[in-house]
Amino acid sequence: MFSVSIFCLCSQVNAQELQAKEYRSLFIEKDQPTAVFAINSKDESSDKSFYSAVNQSYSNEVNQLNYEPSGLVISSITAGKDIRSISGPDLQKGETLITDTELIDKDWWGALIEISTVLVIGEVLYLTSEESMEGDFDYEIEGNAGQYFADRIVTTDAWKLDDNKVGMNWGHTYAGALYYQAFRNYNFNYYESMAGNFIASAVWEVFAEYKEVVSVNDQIVTTFGGAVLGESLFQISEMLDSKQGWVPTAFSSVFNPAKTIKGWFGYDNPQRFNRTYAKDTFNIYTGAMYSSKKQADISTTSLILGLEASVDSVQGKYDALSATPSQVDLNMELGVSNEGIEDWQMDSSIFLGGWTSDVNTILDSENRRQTWFIGPSMGLEYSSLGQDEEEDFYAAINVIGVSAGTQWFVDDVSISIRGDLFGDFSMVKPFATKDYRQNGGHFWGTKSVLWEGGYGYALGHTAKLALEANYKQLLLGVKFQSQRWDSIDDNEFNRSSDWNPNVSDLDFKDARDRYEVYLDVPLTNTMSISIHHERIDRSGTLTGIENLAIVNRNDETESRSSIHFTYQY
Repeated sequence: MFSVSIFCLCSQVNAQELQAKEYRSLFIEKDQPTAVFAINSKDESSDKSFYSAVNQSYSNEVNQLNYEPSGLVISSITAGKDIRSISGPDLQKGETLITDTELIDKDWWGALIEISTVLVIGEVLYLTSEESMEGDFDYEIEGNAGQYFADRIVTTDAWKLDDNKVGMNWGHTYAGALYYQAFRNYNFNYYESMAGNFIASAVWEVFAEYKEVVSVNDQIVTTFGGAVLGESLFQISEMLDSKQGWVPTAFSSVFNPAKTIKGWFGYDNPQRFNRTYAKDTFNIYTGAMYSSKKQADISTTSLILGLEASVDSVQGKYDALSATPSQVDLNMELGVSNEGIEDWQMDSSIFLGGWTSDVNTILDSENRRQTWFIGPSMGLEYSSLGQDEEEDFYAAINVIGVSAGTQWFVDDVSISIRGDLFGDFSMVKPFATKDYRQNGGHFWGTKSVLWEGGYGYALGHTAKLALEANYKQLLLGVKFQSQRWDSIDDNEFNRSSDWNPNVSDLDFKDARDRYEVYLDVPLTNTMSISIHHERIDRSGTLTGIENLAIVNRNDETESRSSIHFTYQY
């Protein structure tokens, strides 16, 4: 999909070039006078006194106690088409102003060209490898083609959970991120971009893969997973543009390739957000980990490489619940042992917005204050731990949930608590698979995805709780995560075929509980060392639906201790 994006994004060079070279953004609360945005027509910086006066006015307001839905009038910012001159005592000669209403124009043609090109190139690549995909073909057009495609849309006969390999199915998350960013880069808001993502995925499923089932799981993963990952990469990429060094630049390019390719052709990518009030994090770490499994009596030592990135604009309030998530988090970690790649973990979450307190809520004195937030959220998580038969794999799309958090500040001490609860659609390798096969079990005659890919689809939930205490730069943290999933057993939605009829199905239930404690100690202004200890409790059962005599269970407790050396950008 990355190569596809390279080809398709080159076609964007005919889209309208953004005109403004430099701007500054200021934000207003509801029912306040309209905000203005200063642009110097000579590409020179504006009079600093103008910004100082307005920023000071804004700072005075955020020091007051307000409780309201997080967000401002403006959804996102890009250069306006019609720049009008406004005279005033604080403006330099030749300076122009852009109002907020002129900064939210959407480039429909740019998004349409990019999405269309992605789909066309994808279809060409799909047709060239058609022979290798014949095993996935279930249908042929017989008779009226128009009626055939209409039935695929308006009836549920072809809508199934497919049985593709897990790598291909999880890859739809990244494809969805590219679809999503095609809209987001052209100034569409979060929900509009997710809707475009859904439509693009549906067009592919119904028309491009017209011989296959209309994949329900692909629609969910592409739409919701793609929106979460796409928004996280979108905001983090822009955050990295404000940092120095080739590492942030490289990651920014990878996280938002469309923006990068447009830059190669001379098209500007102005900052959409005022970073003054955002709390940005971008850390890269390496280290070593020792893990041991109690029941399996296996131990492993691994080299780990990781990335932690976040953009927290809850207090900055530069976007609304109805437009752009005000908090994103992205974490990745790779573990390599002498046996090869041992672990791969990635999780991302977005806080959609909601009710928050202002940053300077006064409690008793100037040295004591509290902040809090609560509202809807979404997320995703991919985890593959161990190898071969010992591998514990799952990929969860946190379709919708609620997040809440609070932080107390007393002099040099701060304490924060955050909780998240999500409803999940998941792809899971049943944890009881190992014992089931050791006892002579097999997956033929069950869900085709179990037979083909060794995993199944499930519904469930993910719950998270995190507690952190800081003294100056010293950090002590505790995290807890609980996940429960139950397989989707309705034969109507599971793909089956004559060569593997779903006549002896299996139900699986899986549980994961993870507990972690860590201590982070600063070494310099940009480097720190941290010690982590984690315990993972897993359990899973496989039970026959038609054959109740089939019952298998597997339990495991794993301990993981690691040391991280972190560089903070």
